[in-house]
Amino acid sequence: MNGAEYIAEFLRQRGVEKVFLMTGGACAFIVDAIARNPGLDYISMQHEQSAAMAADAVWRTTRKVGAAVATSGPGATNLLTGIACSYFDSIPSIHITGQVNRLESAGYMGAQVRQVGFQETDIVAMAKPVTKYAVQVSNAAELRHELAKAYNIAISGRMGPVLIDVPMNVQKEDAGDVIEYAALPAEQPSAASLKEAQEKIAAFLADAARPAVLLGAGVGLAGVQKEVEAWLKDCGIPFVASWNGMTYANHDMANYCGQIGVYGNRGANSILQNADRLLVLGSRLDNRQRSGNSKNFAPKARVLVVDVDTEELKKYQGDGYATLGMDLKFVAPLLPKTTAGSPEWRDYVAALKAEYFGKNMSSFAEQNHTLSPYEAVRAINRLIDDDAIVVADTGATLCWVYQAFHRTQQELFTAGGMSPMGYGLPAAIAAGVHSRRQVICCIGDGGFQLNIQELQTLVHHQLPVKIFVFNNGGYGIIKQFQDSYLESRHEATGRGYSTPDFGKIAHAYGIAYAKVEASSDITPTLLASPGPLLVDIMLHPNTLIEPKLEMGRPIHDQFPYLPRDVFFANNRFIEKA
Repeated sequence: MNGAEYIAEFLRQRGVEKVFLMTGGACAFIVDAIARNPGLDYISMQHEQSAAMAADAVWRTTRKVGAAVATSGPGATNLLTGIACSYFDSIPSIHITGQVNRLESAGYMGAQVRQVGFQETDIVAMAKPVTKYAVQVSNAAELRHELAKAYNIAISGRMGPVLIDVPMNVQKEDAGDVIEYAALPAEQPSAASLKEAQEKIAAFLADAARPAVLLGAGVGLAGVQKEVEAWLKDCGIPFVASWNGMTYANHDMANYCGQIGVYGNRGANSILQNADRLLVLGSRLDNRQRSGNSKNFAPKARVLVVDVDTEELKKYQGDGYATLGMDLKFVAPLLPKTTAGSPEWRDYVAALKAEYFGKNMSSFAEQNHTLSPYEAVRAINRLIDDDAIVVADTGATLCWVYQAFHRTQQELFTAGGMSPMGYGLPAAIAAGVHSRRQVICCIGDGGFQLNIQELQTLVHHQLPVKIFVFNNGGYGIIKQFQDSYLESRHEATGRGYSTPDFGKIAHAYGIAYAKVEASSDITPTLLASPGPLLVDIMLHPNTLIEPKLEMGRPIHDQFPYLPRDVFFANNRFIEKA
């Protein structure tokens, strides 16, 4: 095998089925080798950014490592946004970039020049801040070693993306006929550390009158969602979820109370804020969960954070949190038998859940007699398959979906940390390529335009992805920010921004189209079409995200503001002062 063929065979042996890519001169040998490998194929995307985003979505839908390939220069730099999606959400993915011949590179010549070879770019230096590992190889021996090393780094510890930059001369060089790969030895903490962890968690929960659990994405990344769900069902402790943790929770469970944070459920936020013990399983507690002032988060609770990444745990030194640095796959079997708290706490939780869980949230839609995005989400939710894959993009649409979606067995995901506009469509394409399950994409009119070119990829492969565009004719989440802090000057969100006729766009690509102006328009026949479908959900241009935290407030005091007597009743365990 030459270097390019070695790359293709290495990926095949690691379980990669489809490589997402856009061709170019510096990666043409790799693309050709992938095409000639009988156990591997590629999906030709219209933009390298989409290829990286699709590679990110592979692990989320198959639990296999996704792969992307791009050429040097602009092809490689276009991968970075998608790579960052994987980095911030701890998703393993592998990215291969072509590079100019070593003899044509500035580094080889030792010259302090910007560029020697055509499209030569130091992608390794650019990618290092958003990868677990990035390296350029200089010969076939290094290629063999670095591919195995990078792959193992991607899937170990706190997982994440890796990048290998391969000059064209290495792609053509003889690389041997045997793939070199040794799996990492199974990790196992000592018996003493496991006992210490078990005792720490048991002691933490032992005398809790008002216990609560926060599920983060780490529960799913560790593959222990079923074990944790069984424990929560058995002990009955009320639990809430971060957005990336939501897809690992069964929302039908009696003690599931909703998602928390800046755009969280009012009841879930109050339950978390009024707890006296908060066990955090695999969440990094970013400022979309705790707000900009971490001192306002769980103010009456002792907090124990369990995370595989000990660097993340260093953040809490000033907050007084207890921490446990251990992979949740080892922690889950240690979770103790415990109670759900005092009778007063259980009654309080039940009342808040009854008041706020699964209820209509859009006072704006009621007051303006317009379509509520929350009702649209619920209508979609009722129609889709029990095992559907649902991808949400970003902005207001992401908030509406995550605030209203009721998940039982469905796969619900987004690129939560990076949250780039345009992620939804390429991610849905990856899901459609790798699964026969129903795939739903929820995206705003703004985000849709960023990677709208991938409609051609959808059509080329005739993937039956159903795209729901929440069309408010502007960037709704920024409009609401402008309403709060910029005297409703909708610069570059209303003024200066426009959308095409999505019906004409769908027609141009040969995609079925439907316009929705009432939630009753979302019917079973809408989803019955065999191929791709674009559904245009028409919303009032000023439709709000409700509830939403405004700056300076704790997460249990969201806009629209509750009457103070109701607010204090909802938060009776927090002093009014």
